[in-house]
Amino acid sequence: MSRLRTEICPSLTSVVLQKLQSVGVVSVVDLVSHDLDVLSTKSGVSYRELAAIRRVLLAEHAAPVVAGTTLFDVVVATTSIVSVGIGVLDNLLGGGILTGEITEVVTDRSYVSDALVMNTIVTVVTAMDKNVVYVDTSNNFDVRRFADVLAASQRNVDVESAMKRVKIAKCFDMMQLLGQLSALCESSRLSNDSFHTSLKLIVLDGIVDNILLSMSHIPSNSGCGYVSQLVHLLHLLTTDFCYAVLLCNGDVMSYNGNSARLCRLWHSVPDTRLSVVDITTGGNGTDSRMFCGQMKLSLSKSNRLPVGQSVELEVNEHRLFT
Repeated sequence: MSRLRTEICPSLTSVVLQKLQSVGVVSVVDLVSHDLDVLSTKSGVSYRELAAIRRVLLAEHAAPVVAGTTLFDVVVATTSIVSVGIGVLDNLLGGGILTGEITEVVTDRSYVSDALVMNTIVTVVTAMDKNVVYVDTSNNFDVRRFADVLAASQRNVDVESAMKRVKIAKCFDMMQLLGQLSALCESSRLSNDSFHTSLKLIVLDGIVDNILLSMSHIPSNSGCGYVSQLVHLLHLLTTDFCYAVLLCNGDVMSYNGNSARLCRLWHSVPDTRLSVVDITTGGNGTDSRMFCGQMKLSLSKSNRLPVGQSVELEVNEHRLFT
């Protein structure tokens, strides 16, 4: 908070300022939070002068009064819905993935269960004509395979143009991840990059699987501190910049020891959580890419919707919903 200065108001002369400083009142908060009767007795400054100074400070530094309807209008104007690529799942999510929220997909890491993330990215870059940042923590993103998915998604799609709308960032430890998200916040704040002005979706793949597990060897308090910094940056991206954040992780409750403590902390972070299971008959071997698979998606956490609902979807060989 600002320090008291003589130019703030006519009543705050250099003599008055010295008297206030002599009793430990050096900042705006110090003066506003004091009982003026007590402060007048301690400092020797008249109550009238202190009241005049306080009125000026409150007028300059107090937060403006905002009506609830105004805040609601701002939320409605800045919130948009990102489709996941198929109507039945959009309906389960109340329309789709909302900007301003953190949505997590918990999968069994089979080929079929990763289809939700891929379909969402394809929908954003083709149907919405918006940009995506994909944070890869396992070096698992295959550009050629993604190009094949784009080509198979719809007729006459401009694959090259669509691929330019996806930016891949590789992060293999917590410090790299924090640095990447901080840089993303700074770039979005400057708004001088055409890519970030059209950015709609941020995908983070494998935070629990790769980042949190790698921190299990350090004291749990330090690990929780890093997780808190990560959560703060994710909330900045969703609330201050109105992006949709989509996380793809393994099951956080299946770990033990220090990892379990970090994962329990992480468990409360997402606003919406979908559990995805591959229910393809005939196994999930390497040949599963050659035929259509089937997945079950259940809503296990939501601030807006009743949990427990589920849908079953089919996925083709390109990992697109059918």
